[in-house]
Amino acid sequence: METVNTISALVLLGLLAWAAWGLLPGWGRADTGAKAPLAGKAAWGVKKRDAHKAARAGTGSAPAGALSPLAAPEEDAPLPLPWQIVLWALVAAGVALRIFRFGAVPGGFNQDGAMAAVDALALARHGTDRFGTWLPAHFTAWGYGQMSVLLSYCMVPFFWLFGMDSVTARLPMLLWSLAGLGGVYALARQLGGHRLGLFALAVLALCPWHFMQSRWALDCNVFPHAFLLGLALLCRGAKRPAALYGSMVFFALCMYSYGLAFLTVPLFLLLACALLLGSRRVSWKQVLLCLAIYLGLSWPIYVTMLINALGLETLALPFVTLPYFPQSVRSGDLIFFSDAPWEQLRLNARALWQVGFAQGPDLPWNAIEGFGTLFLWSWPLGLLGLGVALRRALGAEGERRVLWRLLLLYWIAALFTGLCVRQVNINRLNILFYAHGLFIAVGLAALLRLRPHAALPLLAVYALSACLFVQSYFGPWAERISSLFYEDFLSAVTMAAEQQPERLVITPDAQYTGSRAVSEILTLYALDLDDCYLRGESDETPSYRERFVYRNLTQEDLLAPAGGTVWVQKTASLPPDLPAGWQAQIVGDYCVLVYSGG
Repeated sequence: METVNTISALVLLGLLAWAAWGLLPGWGRADTGAKAPLAGKAAWGVKKRDAHKAARAGTGSAPAGALSPLAAPEEDAPLPLPWQIVLWALVAAGVALRIFRFGAVPGGFNQDGAMAAVDALALARHGTDRFGTWLPAHFTAWGYGQMSVLLSYCMVPFFWLFGMDSVTARLPMLLWSLAGLGGVYALARQLGGHRLGLFALAVLALCPWHFMQSRWALDCNVFPHAFLLGLALLCRGAKRPAALYGSMVFFALCMYSYGLAFLTVPLFLLLACALLLGSRRVSWKQVLLCLAIYLGLSWPIYVTMLINALGLETLALPFVTLPYFPQSVRSGDLIFFSDAPWEQLRLNARALWQVGFAQGPDLPWNAIEGFGTLFLWSWPLGLLGLGVALRRALGAEGERRVLWRLLLLYWIAALFTGLCVRQVNINRLNILFYAHGLFIAVGLAALLRLRPHAALPLLAVYALSACLFVQSYFGPWAERISSLFYEDFLSAVTMAAEQQPERLVITPDAQYTGSRAVSEILTLYALDLDDCYLRGESDETPSYRERFVYRNLTQEDLLAPAGGTVWVQKTASLPPDLPAGWQAQIVGDYCVLVYSGG
């Protein structure tokens, strides 16, 4: 893949150099008296007769703006129909591949996703999380680190209808991602018309980051989609007040999707409010109504954070619980609580560069090595697109200038979030990648305005990269990720439970030595256990604590086995020779042990 990235980057840089050639005084044909690059052979969406008229008029160029990569997007005409068909086909392929083998790849289930599903199942059955908290505004999760609730609440209707499994638990994330694609198209179309909308849709539909996060369940992955939908509606709100108010709904939902939203959303909304008021796009009355909608929906999570900041007691209301978490340690990840803030800022900036710009290596479930988040070779397009966005924000007229400035404010708020959080990874920096995808689309549109013939090599580069990514995702990566997502552990626990033992003894080392909480949450997910039974509030016997034990097998257990017990242990921990009477069923990295006598 390194060779493909190098060739792709060289092709892209060559196309950009070719495009710049015609813009340099004394070098491009537009200043030599020769026919302009696009005169008589118009750019996409520039009518030939208009180009010829410009040439006959002695201008030596196509219509105003046709040759400039910084030309106003509103001057863009629709793409030729064949290219529209090609781009829509790419988008359709991207969506279809998101559905292909959905629920099976990635195999197994991530522990954080399993926790979200277990809490969602408890909400679906009893209206509580697994600890018995009534409609919590925030989950206890691991105790030391909490979890946002939005994804779990989104799972509840699907669990009501179809029960809990890998498909229904991951389906809300897929739907949010597809909605995010719709939001990208809507936002880009407002910025630059149908052409830019279609480019942005194709770029995001094919990019590795958007594809990968849409196929597994992680609470923080909802955040960028909710924010993007809010931003698209906010931009639309200049003409339709209903969209303006609707945007506040999505910005409020952001607060329940990820804790880092408290860094991004309030800052962005303050900056956007100043911009819209200063440009007279909204009135104070509209601002106050937006504030009422936003706070009316998000106040429970704000009060929850205040309770934990001040060390107050849990507040239980009839319709929501605002819990206090005495063991929380996640605030230490923020620069505001660092003992060495300047050194932390330097480390954070380096991590932000590596993850957000250089697309460096990350956790295997976030990125596949060699592809990055938006394809490693795409940075020249992103840089060009950023330049265009800055020019549009400064030079465009009327409403479009405000929209471009809103996009840049979103980007600034995302960068601020990355600088404030300890050494971000892709999960923590998810909010940034929609902005970078949009910059790539803007750069792509600018390049093709100058050099329409660059379309075929660009299409080839994108198609080749996408095909290699899909082959890797459903091939070698799928084989690797299943072990990291505990596929063998889940299968072994399910197999052991099917024997209906009186007691099930499970290794506490599923993730690492002594990771009892991970082994337990995966067991709860695999066996679909009721949360009332988990808390000892049901009449079922034996009780959960009696039936499920999390510890490793010892030599004493082998020599004096307890009756009615089935063991789930790591295969690597088995002794070379089991004593007589023991039977082991190997399930990859784990095994099911039963003593049958002898």
